[in-house]
Amino acid sequence: AAPHAPPAAAPTPPAAAGGMAPRPAATPTNNGLSASESLVDAISSASTTAALAEALREVEQWQWTSDQEAGMKRCKTYVPEQPALAAFYVSSVNEWKLLQPRVLVLTSSSYFRVKYDQKSGKVEHYRKTPLRDVLSLEKTADGLKIYLRGQDGRAGPQKWYQRLERKVAQISTGSKDNAFSGRVKDEFYYAREYRPSLPAGAPLSADQVTDVLAAALHKTAELHRDSLPADGASFEPPPVLTTDERRQILHDRKAAARAEEERAEREAAEAELRHAVEVASASRELEPKTSSQINSAVLSRPIKRARRAVEADASLISRAEQLKAELEEEYRVRVEAERLERERAEREAATAELEA
Repeated sequence: AAPHAPPAAAPTPPAAAGGMAPRPAATPTNNGLSASESLVDAISSASTTAALAEALREVEQWQWTSDQEAGMKRCKTYVPEQPALAAFYVSSVNEWKLLQPRVLVLTSSSYFRVKYDQKSGKVEHYRKTPLRDVLSLEKTADGLKIYLRGQDGRAGPQKWYQRLERKVAQISTGSKDNAFSGRVKDEFYYAREYRPSLPAGAPLSADQVTDVLAAALHKTAELHRDSLPADGASFEPPPVLTTDERRQILHDRKAAARAEEERAEREAAEAELRHAVEVASASRELEPKTSSQINSAVLSRPIKRARRAVEADASLISRAEQLKAELEEEYRVRVEAERLERERAEREAATAELEA
């Protein structure tokens, strides 16, 4: 059923160029903080769900339009989990990067993305996301990006292409275990972005509304985690990051993985080279006479691998190269001596045949 008629909206300032009503700057509080900072502090300091709900009541006092106010009230009473702590009008960025007007309803253990039809006053559908499935929150240039454990809604064209690329690689190699060169599914793989839909004449900017929304999600998840049984399955509340911080995390992780790969390759290359040096040194005097050539060849590949390894033992490489050079010189001398011996034998045989 359609909701009761909402109270009349507060008068709004005249529209600026382009039809948008101007938004005044954030209103300072008595202690010198902006309205958003004061609200974020109140949210962060809440120790119970009731205290959090009381802090979030300020969101209802923002100068929403009458349609927005009616929609938020309807959506808060419609979702199956009660009580609803707060509701925010947002634009949800879907898989095609299109903006969809939605209402985010926050409860003590989940949040709901609700599609509300302002003309009919009805809720068309909603999608529930448990707070334990939220991995992190990123404040972007335009709003808030929520990273989740799984796909939220339909997959977009980018993920379709990655799946197609993986399938083609599997068919071409005939293996279902074929390594995929696409993006690794880390905690930043599945995401849904929301951009604040500010009411006309709102005292807060889009960035400030994003701060409030991020703080509310983080604190609600924290309180929900603390309310779970001690012997139950716990989870970590999602950290609030900036885009630069997320990029730094991925950069540091990539650098650490590269350093680990380099360490493993360095140790393997040094171990292989040490073994080759031991084998070449131990069999230096063995027959056949061409053992110097064989042992020199044994050292070639391990030396090249050690040279390519990052920060490999320089003294070990130098010792191996010196041994290889000595073996090559021994082989050269031996081959030359064998040639001279053959020529001498042939010369003596030819002389004896001629004298006969």
